[in-house]
Amino acid sequence: MIHVFIDESIHRKGGFIISGLVFSKKDPNDLILKSLQENGFKPDEEYKSGINYSKVPEMALVRNDLKRILSNYCQIGIVVLPSAYRVRIGYETLKGLRQFIAKNEINEDIKVFFDQAYFKNLANGERYIKDLKFKNCQIYLENDSKKVRGIQLSDLVAHTCSIMLLETLGLIHKKVKAGENSGYDPDLEIDLGFELWATIRYLFLHQPINKRIESSDDLNVNVLSYGLYISEFCDKELRKSVTKRFGTNYLGCIH
Repeated sequence: MIHVFIDESIHRKGGFIISGLVFSKKDPNDLILKSLQENGFKPDEEYKSGINYSKVPEMALVRNDLKRILSNYCQIGIVVLPSAYRVRIGYETLKGLRQFIAKNEINEDIKVFFDQAYFKNLANGERYIKDLKFKNCQIYLENDSKKVRGIQLSDLVAHTCSIMLLETLGLIHKKVKAGENSGYDPDLEIDLGFELWATIRYLFLHQPINKRIESSDDLNVNVLSYGLYISEFCDKELRKSVTKRFGTNYLGCIH
């Protein structure tokens, strides 16, 4: 059984929305609950990417636990569409989900959990699901992320990828220190987008790797279609930036 959790990050300044889709081999609910409780939070509290860590530093520890859960159990895909088409986010995300399932030849039974407010009404959502003819999928709409805690993982993925795209669009410019265990000098300043990419690059769904790896070029894998769906509503410039940032992924050594 594969569990899929879906949440979005909206950035009107950048003119885009990213839906983060987390494919997990394990229901992460108990792991996330454990992290929240061990860091002093109640079961009805949750991780949200927009939180101010300086005011709630314990939530940064939860974020680190979520990253470990993603690394240990999950793969990810993203759907990108213009923020002006917010009303289409549910349908476009369903199209992306269907494409990822087909392209990656996922034949296991799947349970899919959407965050709230993806569809104008549930009837529309159910009609879209029927029209797209999903197989082996149980799709649940309007889920509370405090109860279906895996959605907190997709919140983190959507936010992380949004920051990466904002940097590619030239809308943010931030340096961070490489830190301990990075493989670099801990005090080396690197682009935030690079640091974020390094933390999630192995998670993206991608084309199968050629078993005969003869050069580093063989470790550049295609993500487009496998783990990246770009809405038809994206204009040429947004599509170009999204493809540049996420279209291919390098899985070799970066140190």
